[in-house]
Amino acid sequence: MDNYVHNLGGGVENFPGTNLKTLWEQTVAPLRARLDREEYRTWIEPLKPVAIGDGVLELAVPNRMFATWVEENFLAELSTAWVSASGEHSRLRFTWDPGAAQGELFPVPAHQQPEEAAPEGAGRAAARPGGLIPRYGFASYVVGPSNQFARAAGFAVARQPGTLYNPFFLFGGVGLGKTHLVNAVGNAILDDSPAARVLFLSADTFTNRLIDAIGRNKVQEFKNRMRRIDVLILDDVQFLAGRERTQQEFFHIFNALYESGRQIILTSDKFPNEIQGLEERLCNRFGWGLVADIKAPDEETRAAILGRKAKEEGLEVDRAVLAFIAARFDSNIRDLEGALTRLSAWASLNRCDITVELAERLLGSADSASSRSLTFEEIETRVTSHFGLKPGELKARRRTRKVAEARQVAMFLMRHHTGASFPMIGEFLGGRDHSTVVHGCQAVKKRAARETTFRKMLETLARSLGCG
Repeated sequence: MDNYVHNLGGGVENFPGTNLKTLWEQTVAPLRARLDREEYRTWIEPLKPVAIGDGVLELAVPNRMFATWVEENFLAELSTAWVSASGEHSRLRFTWDPGAAQGELFPVPAHQQPEEAAPEGAGRAAARPGGLIPRYGFASYVVGPSNQFARAAGFAVARQPGTLYNPFFLFGGVGLGKTHLVNAVGNAILDDSPAARVLFLSADTFTNRLIDAIGRNKVQEFKNRMRRIDVLILDDVQFLAGRERTQQEFFHIFNALYESGRQIILTSDKFPNEIQGLEERLCNRFGWGLVADIKAPDEETRAAILGRKAKEEGLEVDRAVLAFIAARFDSNIRDLEGALTRLSAWASLNRCDITVELAERLLGSADSASSRSLTFEEIETRVTSHFGLKPGELKARRRTRKVAEARQVAMFLMRHHTGASFPMIGEFLGGRDHSTVVHGCQAVKKRAARETTFRKMLETLARSLGCG
């Protein structure tokens, strides 16, 4: 892209450092106010203005992939803010050290330091190198008869990646904890070997990156990057079905990784041979190592999962309430945690305690609770209609106030009425970052606490979705 250079030079005049620094601080001030603290520290704080001249402002960034992400998500806003602060219509251009191979694969935010203590009550960093979700670890993974074997296998893979159970194929129904377990494996590997190149991504994201590489005539570069990975974790491989070019390229990447002893971890909602539209040669390779399944948890495990969730969220919930929820939601963990999140949100917005009576009123009977699960698509359709938007606008990159407000409302409803993780919601809403969803949910919650009209609008939307 023409916004990138690898080093400074060639007619770029140095701007007085103090003035440039001051102007840049004024430029990023609106983003500091708007963005979640973690998102700002991850993507804006590492940007360093180094020189200006010939109508170009040079910004130093950690690596090329970092530059790509910032350009796609913040370049327009940064450019506008720079003009306001400086009065100069300069083009922003990124520069980085081309020798940073690890960063080229996995950008590491400059602010992250292992020994830095997080504020009390705050979660861990929004992401680790390679897209892993830090809060998903073995310590927080509740074990029961339904997942005991899968957990033991995952733990063994984490101890000896690439040598035992390769590939490791994990399958089970939606919302049963597959993503948590494979992230726990990846996080454990990184804890033991911080220099390891571990990549976690969904099959959809893999496909989108491949399509982008094809469009930019950089397929070989994409494949070379993938082949340098030490541990590849591909989530929801069933979504490769029917995509011939994607399967073809993944076949060669799989072979390269396997033959070089790199660990491959895959998840799916079905056994490999049951995925229709998946090439036979891939089905066969997926079964070369160990295939393990996760089933729906029993009632005792469900109660333990709820207890862990309540502790993570800092909620004081009586065991009777947890037992009530566990008895009524037996389909998957996502619905189970969603029920607790919904109770918590209701109690917070209405300033009341979480009781069995409240649970009975909001969650209903076992039959009604298990009969259906609210989907992202239903929430998207309802919110889009309520705000008078066109289909697909919530997923687009538009930043108008109306679209941004509707998107945050959708994030809140998805989080509090499905129990889905922040990364899953962000992925659905156009591939947005985990911290963006966190910020959106927090903004809606704060606004609902101070604006009665806004809170009633949320309640009306929830009732229209069958959640009232």
